[in-house]
Amino acid sequence: MNIPTGFDHIEMLEALAVKTRQESIAVEMEQPTELKMIGTSLSALYQAATCHQKCHGGPHILEALSGRTYNLGVSAYILITRGFYDEALNLVRSLGEISNLITLSVVDKAGIREWLSSDKKTRMKKFSPAQVRRALERQGRHLMLADGDWYSRFCETYTHVTPETKPNVHNDAGLPYVGGVYQEDGLRNSLGELATALGVIALMVSKYVGLEELFDELSSIVDTAER
Repeated sequence: MNIPTGFDHIEMLEALAVKTRQESIAVEMEQPTELKMIGTSLSALYQAATCHQKCHGGPHILEALSGRTYNLGVSAYILITRGFYDEALNLVRSLGEISNLITLSVVDKAGIREWLSSDKKTRMKKFSPAQVRRALERQGRHLMLADGDWYSRFCETYTHVTPETKPNVHNDAGLPYVGGVYQEDGLRNSLGELATALGVIALMVSKYVGLEELFDELSSIVDTAER
């Protein structure tokens, strides 16, 4: 069979995306807690980013971070439902970095003030992902999502290229796949990771900006998941 080229290849991608989405729906519906967390978190982040209920003024740094988080979260969800699990989890790694930075703003007010006024050189030296993790560890970890083990796992498996890199291996047989192909393990794992990352960020953001009803709803979802 010849692999199509040009516009025909684009049409093939569209058809495969529809097929993979359809194959994903049944298993996706078996994870209602994760879907509720993702949907509610995205709603909170969207409202915070757009000052939907109230504008708090100022430089809108948290609002911008919320907007970036929302876009990353939506993109990751779409990739998951199209079978691009490695690529989605790469975006989840970025969510982990944002989560740690927002957590730092909670536990180290002086540190976050320095970040807000820092230039590029200072940010590279003092506020790299590794430095932010170390700063949180000194504070006792708290709501720290992307600790060293978490971050290393995501970097080695889904982000950095190594001699052992294989695309989208999310099955017991260890088979790699090129393109978006439905894999049950990939879907379940990726949705869980995305729900956790978005949930941690949305809880902090909704508390920060006074979205109390959404904060309570998110807390209720966490309680359900822990039972």
